[in-house]
Amino acid sequence: MDELKLAILIVVILVGIYVVMLLGDYFGYKFGRMRLALYGGYVTLGLIILFAIYAAINLLVLN
Repeated sequence: MDELKLAILIVVILVGIYVVMLLGDYFGYKFGRMRLALYGGYVTLGLIILFAIYAAINLLVLN
């Protein structure tokens, strides 16, 4: 049963990578690669800040 779970996980990861590559190629063509990289960086930075806020609140509430 573990082998089946591993096989499903590998297939899902490969399909996910393929979809992300296609979306990146499409949006890179549509908006320009530098603008896409800049927006991706902004989103990543925002997610890191939101996670830091969540972690700080979670630590304060639980402790």
